[in-house]
Amino acid sequence: MNRDERPGLLYVVNSLAPGGTERLVVQMSRAFLEEYAVQVLCLDDAGAWACDLRKSGIPVYVLWRQPGLDLSMAVRIAQHCRRHRISIIHAHQCTAWFYAALSRVLHPKTRLLFEEHGRFYPEVRNRLRVWANKILIAPLTHRSIAVSRDIRERLHRYEGLNSDRVDVIYNGVTKPVPLDAAARSALRQGLGFGTDHFVVGTIGRFDPIKNFPMLIRSLEQAGARAPALRGLLVGAGPTFEEIQSMVAAGPMRGRIVLTGYRTDSRELIQCLDLFVISSLSEGTSMSLLEAVAAGVPVVVTAVGGNPEVVENGENGWVVPSNEQVEMASAISEALADSSKIDRFVRAGLRRFEERFSMERMIQNYRYQYRALEGNTAPGGDCAKLA
Repeated sequence: MNRDERPGLLYVVNSLAPGGTERLVVQMSRAFLEEYAVQVLCLDDAGAWACDLRKSGIPVYVLWRQPGLDLSMAVRIAQHCRRHRISIIHAHQCTAWFYAALSRVLHPKTRLLFEEHGRFYPEVRNRLRVWANKILIAPLTHRSIAVSRDIRERLHRYEGLNSDRVDVIYNGVTKPVPLDAAARSALRQGLGFGTDHFVVGTIGRFDPIKNFPMLIRSLEQAGARAPALRGLLVGAGPTFEEIQSMVAAGPMRGRIVLTGYRTDSRELIQCLDLFVISSLSEGTSMSLLEAVAAGVPVVVTAVGGNPEVVENGENGWVVPSNEQVEMASAISEALADSSKIDRFVRAGLRRFEERFSMERMIQNYRYQYRALEGNTAPGGDCAKLA
């Protein structure tokens, strides 16, 4: 297709600051660049990854949303779509969805797809918001996507959407380039880990929803009986200093490493002997999928989309949310049972290929976009594709 003839595809997102949603926006922008004239519109600020997209030839615009209800966002999105001949808006998360839907009142030619990645914790049902979604926002939306069955049910419960009209498309990642033994050993050594250490860790934003204090306590409980146990937490965010102080004051000080934000997280995942998610709420975690794809065994809390990726006793451990003793027990079992780890890894890789590959995700969204263009009947069975 001539690049000038490509339909306009606009991703609307709060920001391109490093995070799971933002990583998907970057990956999808690049994946569809040959088929669509892709642009990204950030409501709040550009974020660190905007520069990477611009270097790839993908324009990134910023609207600088003001605090509170800023209805100028809807006007400016409509103006942007008219000016750049946008055919499809793909709005990521509820705030972007709200303003993108309202923009269609002013510029109804665009087709709107809403995708929800994750939810706040704890959630409270707001009757006014549910009413507004049912009466105004949902009728302006052509297709709605949830990244897990759990998220679909939450959209029904807390946003008032008809769950029968929300398709599930799981997130996908590319399989990492495997580190050879020498590179892995050198990277672990650079972090302070020896060949005899069993390294348990996670990668993600340091945010209260990730419940890192529970993870630290679980490591301390398991580590009291296992001198070889080590911890690795990769990422940055508002709770970083709190977690850093907690580690420094605890019995695992010197045995748990906090790296801050790193650009080589896909390589660091391969340095782990066990990947852990301690979150209070999740969508479909990109880091979890990357760990599974890298052949790293996993322990997750039974929240959000985690149990849709990890089936307890089949391809990993699933423990109750905020249960330190249960998580410490799973960590100890992983350290002691290498045969179970091998079985979980093999099963995890099979499950990844069946459901969570990048190619499968992109194909599912390609189907959605073509449906919006009128090339496929709307209301197709995307659960079958997912």
